[in-house]
Amino acid sequence: MELEVLVATVGQIDCSLAEKMNITVPAVIANQCGKWSYDEGAAGNIRMLSTDTKGVGINRNLALQMAQGDILLFADDDVTYYEDGLQGVIDAFRELPDADIIFFAMDYTRNGEIFDRRRHKTKRLHIYNSLRYGAARMAIRRRALESKSLSFTTLFGGGCQYGSGEDTVFIVGAFRAGLRVYSHSHILGSCAKDCSSWFCGYSEKFFYDRGAMIACAFPKTKHLMKWYFAAKLSKKSKTPLKTVLHQMNRGIRGFSNLAPYGAEQTPKEESPQ
Repeated sequence: MELEVLVATVGQIDCSLAEKMNITVPAVIANQCGKWSYDEGAAGNIRMLSTDTKGVGINRNLALQMAQGDILLFADDDVTYYEDGLQGVIDAFRELPDADIIFFAMDYTRNGEIFDRRRHKTKRLHIYNSLRYGAARMAIRRRALESKSLSFTTLFGGGCQYGSGEDTVFIVGAFRAGLRVYSHSHILGSCAKDCSSWFCGYSEKFFYDRGAMIACAFPKTKHLMKWYFAAKLSKKSKTPLKTVLHQMNRGIRGFSNLAPYGAEQTPKEESPQ
């Protein structure tokens, strides 16, 4: 059983990122840097594809197209794996032979200090208790992914038309495809949260984009699910629930014709009399 790490990143020069992340297994680095090139690490097990594409979904999909491992672990470039972090992924899939996807624990740091420890019990997940997990803690069997033709949306996430949400859309798609999803108590490593390439605060656009994501992931139950997301975001952002719902509703309506934030606000030109 071979593990391969799929890293989505931007602006890299060479394969040295793998060493910084403490990647000790084969890896694919999908690097968006404004030009196309291909590079391999000295040992030959680190492959980096650089492209002039934009958007995290496109980047992760390019890594998937190059993937060869039996188990694929998605990663962002702000993760540093602990010494036993990657071996623990292989051990977890041996422990859970029926698992198609496993989400792992992670420590989150700021200024080098741990400020949040995401810990989980080892258990089977369902769609209602899995939406808080992100792709950078997710490993999947390649045969399960390929058999269901799963890929990441190119509409959501950093660098895309709508902000974050690509993880949620992917997870919902995995459940609907019938994949078996688990969480596991094993800790992968630490993730630095000193800055973010996509989060610019709880703005109108943030709530609008979240509404669009809800419309995409839950087309039949979007007006029910919006209350779940709005309640959580209102509390977290200290924004009035009415304001959050208003912007989410705009996003839900806008997604029906793939309108980005602000496009639906543009006044229509008056027809000549």
